[in-house]
Amino acid sequence: CIMGKVAAHMGKEGDATPFTDVT
Repeated sequence: CIMGKVAAHMGKEGDATPFTDVT
C-alpha cells in the first residue's frame, strides 16, 4: 500500500509499529 510506505517513513521517526498497524 502507498499509505504503508508513507506511514513507515513518517513512523520511522517515532512510532513505526502503530503506524504500520493502522495501515
